[in-house]
Amino acid sequence: MKKINFSVNSWVFGPISFEELAKRAKRIGLDGLELDGEPDTIDLVHMKKVLKETGLKAISVCGTFSMEERSFSHSDEMMRRNAIEYGKKLVDMALYMETDRILLVPSMVNRLTYYVDRQTDWNHSVESIREVAEYAKENNIKVMLECVNKYEVNLVYSANDGKQMAEEIGTGNVGLVTDTFHMNLEEKDGIANAIRSAGKEFIMHQHLGDNNREVPGMGCMNWKEIFMALRDIDFEGAVSFEPLPNRLTPEEISAGMLDPDELEQNMTKSIKMLNFIMELM
Repeated sequence: MKKINFSVNSWVFGPISFEELAKRAKRIGLDGLELDGEPDTIDLVHMKKVLKETGLKAISVCGTFSMEERSFSHSDEMMRRNAIEYGKKLVDMALYMETDRILLVPSMVNRLTYYVDRQTDWNHSVESIREVAEYAKENNIKVMLECVNKYEVNLVYSANDGKQMAEEIGTGNVGLVTDTFHMNLEEKDGIANAIRSAGKEFIMHQHLGDNNREVPGMGCMNWKEIFMALRDIDFEGAVSFEPLPNRLTPEEISAGMLDPDELEQNMTKSIKMLNFIMELM
């Protein structure tokens, strides 16, 4: 199996400094970081300097889509315009941080009702993301749509949903971020079959979380089967840990309720387990 780069989403450790995050990532044995997509508030010069000093890669830039002014599917044209401009800022951040991909969520996170109806909201999202993707294509950046379970978003749940939207956007540089936790809830034929069905053409990145949303190995998912499926599609992207330990919410993690030492220890054990699985394949 080809070497897979391991990373972690930078928000997962909570309100620690970027230097501390980078040091923990190196101790765990990660290759890089998924960067929090807040270019208006983050010191990008400092972030790039820390990555260079630690030898970590910028794996991707991950947008945050839990506010209405970043909703691609919004019924209000001005809100959609705000979302499009934010998406373009993520492209600019990716260029500066020397990564070739950004993550978008097609609809607002934690909004389960439609602005109009499913088809209208879907069309708004396609049109809005298409403009971001065209700008990204001009700059050789890939756009990754994250497939999130139906209890958190209202449009793109499964890999098939993501494939459909990527095809309708039609720019040729749009693929998917699949997430094992969300897939466990949404993929009726199982995670491995969904990976094989979507294939290398669409799956650009893989998030990792066990069935209980802990790090891999702390739940009951079949990780050998999942990584065999990634091998079977000749997966060339990266995989990123994105757990919510101890049933904490993202808001609680951001407020500092997570024990970063415990997470570091669990993630270190997890990456050793996953590397062992890949060595046996």
